[in-house]
Amino acid sequence: MKKFIFVSLLTATALVAQKTETTDSTTTTKTETGDHGRKVKTDSTTTNSTADSNGNGSSNTTTTKTKTKKHHGKVKSTSTSESTTSDQHPK
Repeated sequence: MKKFIFVSLLTATALVAQKTETTDSTTTTKTETGDHGRKVKTDSTTTNSTADSNGNGSSNTTTTKTKTKKHHGKVKSTSTSESTTSDQHPK
């Protein structure tokens, strides 16, 4: 019987000690068209944030810039991507 109570207490402690995690994601896109649709610029920013129950957090931001030109039936496209990651810890 003592072993059963001990195992029950360990199980209850393990369930209470589980960490909860919160995740948030935001995407913003801006598109500009010029010269009757021959030039297109697209800027996109995606931010993912995560925080756990201890107050530890992290965020990841990805920025993508795309430029597209159409000239004499040919399409030229360039794309640049940048990613930034940061961690926050409670004081």
